Amino acid sequence: MHLKISATVTLWVNRVIFLAVTALIFLLPRLMDFYIQARPLDSSAQRAIFLAYYACTPAVLFALWNIEKLIRNILAGDVFVRSNARRISRLRWCCLLVSLICLPATFFYMPLLFMVIIMGFLALVVSVVANVIAAAV
Repeated sequence: MHLKISATVTLWVNRVIFLAVTALIFLLPRLMDFYIQARPLDSSAQRAIFLAYYACTPAVLFALWNIEKLIRNILAGDVFVRSNARRISRLRWCCLLVSLICLPATFFYMPLLFMVIIMGFLALVVSVVANVIAAAV
């Protein structure tokens, strides 16, 4: 019972994040104007943020789509199956891709370094989980 509730909540949170990431595709320019009022940025930092976000968006949306399918499988009772192992492996590559995309942008906007480190670490953790699930299958 607890697993179903947790998985259902995770599924809906994933959907909200998917919508937020999609909305930011259109809202980022306006939000950047607002952000610049609070913290002035030079044009190279602004470009780095835009390029990093828009370059990472396909990987993030693909990851969220895989999470959607993974959670749906879990809710259906299909946990230790090959398709879940493949989906988790895809998540690893999405995390790594986001980390690598953001890396050059850190030269223009240093706070993106946190994204590089966090996503690199997450790729490592997800890699371990992917290996465990693959071994269980």
